[in-house]
Amino acid sequence: MKNLTTIFATILFLSCYAQQKQDIVNYIEKYKQAAVDEMVRSKVPASITLAQGILESAAGTSVLSRNSNNHFGIKCKEEWTGKKYYHDDDKPQECFRVYGNVRESFADHSDFLLTRSRYAPLFQLPITGYKYWALGLKEAGYATNPKYASMVIGYIEDYKLFELDQTGVALIEEKEKLMKEPVIAEPMTAHVSSKVVVTDVKNKEPHKQIVTEVKNAETGRQEFVINGMRALKATANEDPFKIAYEYNIDYSYVMQFNDLATGDRFREGEYIFLQGKRARGADATYTAQSGESMRDISQKTGVKLRDLYLKNSMKMNDQVYAGETLNLQEKRVSPPLTMTYYEYLKAQTKTTQTKNIQLNNSEYEVQKSDTLYSIAKKFNTSVEELKTINKLDNTELKMGQTLVVAQ
Repeated sequence: MKNLTTIFATILFLSCYAQQKQDIVNYIEKYKQAAVDEMVRSKVPASITLAQGILESAAGTSVLSRNSNNHFGIKCKEEWTGKKYYHDDDKPQECFRVYGNVRESFADHSDFLLTRSRYAPLFQLPITGYKYWALGLKEAGYATNPKYASMVIGYIEDYKLFELDQTGVALIEEKEKLMKEPVIAEPMTAHVSSKVVVTDVKNKEPHKQIVTEVKNAETGRQEFVINGMRALKATANEDPFKIAYEYNIDYSYVMQFNDLATGDRFREGEYIFLQGKRARGADATYTAQSGESMRDISQKTGVKLRDLYLKNSMKMNDQVYAGETLNLQEKRVSPPLTMTYYEYLKAQTKTTQTKNIQLNNSEYEVQKSDTLYSIAKKFNTSVEELKTINKLDNTELKMGQTLVVAQ
């Protein structure tokens, strides 16, 4: 009887261990892209973010993560104005932050490290030095568990999460390359053949910028001159590769000219620049509209995103509030009223949720080069939300497949 009990206990242990391991594998697959995205944005190693998420949320199975989408155990603190969830932790019924989705939790985790001085030394460490980061987090007081660093390192090494850091580094290098001064493109006149007819000058923009409309007989598309640079109007979900091919421009230049990251597509109605944007705008100022990101403003005004941040004394990634005035020519002494990337993402999520209710089960037909990630970005939702709504077991898609993108 004793031997049977021992065997049963062993089987039960192995079964639980196998389930836990599968939960971790599933978690990594589901959130690795979010971790890499945050690495590119904030310079927090993807391996650290993902390992912390696994540890803090029990690979997404903890009560806190399931009830509040809080995967990093971040408590309310005095500055928190969002929803709250009370849960027993170091003390009974402590206050934890509630997020609209897991992607918000990942973004807030990055901002949490970026905005607290005690974590500043971490950003002086090698971005691929996950062991240094894990030890640094422990030294900075991120967790009270004396084994915290070794547990984080263990997850990184057991599941080879350090490989995600290499992906992140490659994307960061690509992004930094695209942010550098572009190769001088040919002037506008060199691109305009006798088949291109300049029609007239129209004041179409709310910020008074003069937009010259051009018709290209070769492509049949309307073209525009924004801030002296050649541009198009995008159709919905237009692929940068398509633009590069049709206009015989190197793909990396299309990405560079439009401040795009790998996997991004153009939104309907936004300008697609075929030449590098300028450091100064045609107008002196621009008033931010509701829901606009800094990149949106850059695309509207033809001012490089980097210079837009520099001219307005803003921290990279921060976003401006609607109604604030941005300088397009001279540098501001102090920045306008801004919000963190997380706060912007949260506001966009709230707006999207309202639109989704109005759309009532909107559907989308999968295109040839679509991924769940690109579709999620297009509809301002998350991969995990799309998988849940459509009852998908994995991220594989087929062209022509119909997905519900809002409920």
